[in-house]
Amino acid sequence: MTRTPLRTALVVSALAVGLSACQSPSPEPKASSAAVSAAVSSLGTASGKTSGAVYVTGAKAGDDPCARVVSAIGYLGLSLLPAGQEEAQHWDGDVRGRFGYLRGTLAMYGPHLPASASAAVATVDGLAETLSRADTAGSRRTDLLRRYRKASAAVLTACGRS
Repeated sequence: MTRTPLRTALVVSALAVGLSACQSPSPEPKASSAAVSAAVSSLGTASGKTSGAVYVTGAKAGDDPCARVVSAIGYLGLSLLPAGQEEAQHWDGDVRGRFGYLRGTLAMYGPHLPASASAAVATVDGLAETLSRADTAGSRRTDLLRRYRKASAAVLTACGRS
């Protein structure tokens, strides 16, 4: 597998964003369930940044929606073969799980992305839902992955990270 310098730079950038977005501390293990519930429910109301449900470990109300979504796209990209090799892509639990993680991230942060991303976010979410399922026919996955790449590129562009 040959990687171009641009692709390598994009992967490194996505990793950097992902690592910085995931640096929040874990909650104290002795926190009561009432305290955890209150913290979770406040996510949606404290700043209007998220929908209230927590689908992403370490998510905070003040997180930048673009940074979170770009990070999730980059995290998924680490498990995908380069463009043009979609037919050889393996669809194990890792890849399907990362599509699921992207869906959770979109559920929390997608509504707060720039308006220009809304159609692409809806497309990415629908494709990720299908590609995350184990029962999706292999014959459909190649085309769906190509469509995902185009839609996710549009989301990255809307976030100023093409």
